[in-house]
Amino acid sequence: MTSDTRSDRKEHEHEWPKPAYAWYMTFLLMVLYMFSFLDRTIIVLLIEPIKRDLQLTDTHVSLLYGLAFAIFYTIMGIPIARLADSKNRRSIVAVGVLVWSAMTAACGLAKDFGQLFLARIGVGVGEAALSPAAYSLISDSFPEEKRARAMSVYTMGLYLGVGMALLLGGAVIEWVATMDTVSLPVLGEMYSWQLTFVIVGAPGLVFFVLVMALREPARQGIALGARVQVIPLGEAMGWFLQRKRFYLSFYLAMTFITLYSYSLTAWTPSFFIRTHDWTTLQVSQNYGMVMLIFGPAGILAGGWLASRQFRRGDELANARMATYAFLGLLIPAATMTLVDSAWVSLGLVAVIKFLSGLPLGVAMAAVHEVTPNRLRAQAAAIYLFLLNILGLGTGPTIVALLTDYAFGDPAALRYSLAIVGVGACLAGLLLSVYATGQLRILKQELARA
Repeated sequence: MTSDTRSDRKEHEHEWPKPAYAWYMTFLLMVLYMFSFLDRTIIVLLIEPIKRDLQLTDTHVSLLYGLAFAIFYTIMGIPIARLADSKNRRSIVAVGVLVWSAMTAACGLAKDFGQLFLARIGVGVGEAALSPAAYSLISDSFPEEKRARAMSVYTMGLYLGVGMALLLGGAVIEWVATMDTVSLPVLGEMYSWQLTFVIVGAPGLVFFVLVMALREPARQGIALGARVQVIPLGEAMGWFLQRKRFYLSFYLAMTFITLYSYSLTAWTPSFFIRTHDWTTLQVSQNYGMVMLIFGPAGILAGGWLASRQFRRGDELANARMATYAFLGLLIPAATMTLVDSAWVSLGLVAVIKFLSGLPLGVAMAAVHEVTPNRLRAQAAAIYLFLLNILGLGTGPTIVALLTDYAFGDPAALRYSLAIVGVGACLAGLLLSVYATGQLRILKQELARA
């Protein structure tokens, strides 16, 4: 397997796609990532009407946002990634787009908690096809020194999607809320929140057509015309386990940053509504603009800074971004929900979103530095497995459990968010420092092989 790693860098090097086309593909994948987050995130603005109409608690809603989505997103991620390491990645992405869009619309047809839970599972199954294949496509479209910036552009879709969910979602919610319920042909009578799901799931067919028009780039490090075979699962997992000190510590560090980020995404709207008496429209406009501006700015800054340090000879620059982020996050995480001013809180949210974005775009660039081509999609899938099963699957629910059972008061949401934020940042800081050291050791081992 070591020879595979070396060949990724030197042997069977194909001509790279033309830069204009590589960037077009990257921007299209970023738009897909944006819409995937819009579809998965729109539910956070619908928490209060869903709770009212389906008679749910905060814990129920946290399961819909987190566990229901994450469970099959993570389970399906690795087998889909194994296909992406040998089959046509474009087609895998296209099918995923159709599935998650259809299941988002299906959320609008749900009549009870169980049906909505199953539809959210379907959204996760479809979206599991996107990122492992997308990371692999981008890696085969850009040389190593340009890869961090390209992956940062793709990862911008995360915050752009959440921001669009808040801004456009808020506008759609205000529009449909004037109707309370609406009667549609075939679908019958629907609540306004149900119609919102149908609307945001509708663009999937257009994206399917655009993705199918993409060209599959040649796999770097694989001889031209050679049949690409999937490495047996046992051998692949053995490769990662032999290097688990880096992979596990780095993945867990990134898990804590996403645990905190998902917790904020899920509960910040309700925090402003409960603590500062904002309306849904105020939250969607103000929080949406913060997400739309400061999240992508942080991701781009992380990609620019890492690329700059990498060109100056710092081979650990991509991994270091996580440590920088956690150091900066500690004070804002401790104070954001506890200050009395809503606008100061919003300013601290902006700082948190910027700092959280620093490592998100370059994390997989760091991983791909030491991962053979035929394992890159699987490396991304394992990464996403941990991020989503622990970060998304547990983060929002931990906040809800603290609010519902430790404090027993919905107004105590602010304290739950502060506890989760500080704990996640401290754990992530320790793990990121350790992981950076392990990456140095792994690079030295591979260089000697």
